[in-house]
Amino acid sequence: MNPRWLAPLCFSAAAMCIASPGRAGVWGAQPVLGVSADYSSNPALLDLPNTAETHAALLLDAPTTYVGDAFKLSILPSFRLSDSQGYSSLDSDYEHLNVRGEFDADLDIFTATAGVARDSSLYHDYLLNGSTGVRRDTATADLNWDRQLSERLDFNTDLNSIRVRYAEAPGTATLIDYKYTSLTPTLTWSQSERAKISVSANAGRYDSLDGQTESTSATLQLGYVKQLTEIWALSASAGYSRADNELHTEELSLVDTPGGPAIVLVPATVKSTQNGSVYLVNLSRQTQLLLLSAVASRQLMPTGFAFLSRQDNYELKAGYNASERWTFSGDVHRVNYQQPESTGAFVDLNITYFQLSAAWQWTEHWTVTMNATRVMERYGAPSIDVASSGVSLAFSRQFNWKQIQ
Repeated sequence: MNPRWLAPLCFSAAAMCIASPGRAGVWGAQPVLGVSADYSSNPALLDLPNTAETHAALLLDAPTTYVGDAFKLSILPSFRLSDSQGYSSLDSDYEHLNVRGEFDADLDIFTATAGVARDSSLYHDYLLNGSTGVRRDTATADLNWDRQLSERLDFNTDLNSIRVRYAEAPGTATLIDYKYTSLTPTLTWSQSERAKISVSANAGRYDSLDGQTESTSATLQLGYVKQLTEIWALSASAGYSRADNELHTEELSLVDTPGGPAIVLVPATVKSTQNGSVYLVNLSRQTQLLLLSAVASRQLMPTGFAFLSRQDNYELKAGYNASERWTFSGDVHRVNYQQPESTGAFVDLNITYFQLSAAWQWTEHWTVTMNATRVMERYGAPSIDVASSGVSLAFSRQFNWKQIQ
């Protein structure tokens, strides 16, 4: 058995033992089956002559849950089988398995999550792992503890770890296998029923799996959440971050040998630092029919490049329930990456993403979803511009929730 699957399977088996027939609880499942067709004019965002691609895929989600008195368990397998070969398409095959367990006490909530996935580095709409379409294997684990210290004071701590491996890319390799672990404690004070103030810290460790690069980061932020009116809400946080980067390499050095001076390769470490502000602002307006939100943020994130990447995100989203059967949504997303290279220089990468979606509830169980996308990328100096347009159509059937005896 592939070892990447052991963690969530062992977690699931242990949870099943806890959720024994002697305890009060219910198992249930509600699978979703679908088919989709996608068209993309330039799926890998290539800066050279290319042809458009059209693909079809079969989708299967099989969420299974257990709900007891104080324990909840979710097992979330998800699959896509495509007619495309390899992982150069957004419509390539994927297999995801996530397991989440939650235990609720009077003043505490404990949550444990584990997951494994195999998909394409293009899977998240080009906005996370660059524009190289290669296979990506991911393993994640997360532990979260939330403690209600008093009526107004709450403490939360989150321990998260991710490990990512990429297949070898054709041509020049741009994505590097890595692991990243972070710890985030947060203290929140409810100023009133409508306002909260928080202070959070984060410590993270990034290592490339080839042992050549590493980053140690720390962040401190203050946050504020305010329900401005019945329909308007604001959340904001700001702080300072620092990342210390190290490159382990070899350099030529003149040394004395029994035969005289000689030039040899010796181990060397090159250090650099990333300092700067981080922030997150989210303004939203929600009514019965319309949801609007605007988000701006700056964070240090792992992306599969040499070190942690500074990301500036700007996003506008809208969702509208036109009727009981029709819903519409739109999304404009821009990401500015500042990628530190092993040479100490920085490379700027800008991606702008547009999406329009419509969903029609054909029947009680059948849904038709339509999407149109436009992706534009600019990188390098002098700058290179590439773009891709796409449309997709999906039919999905959600089955009734079924209790499992």
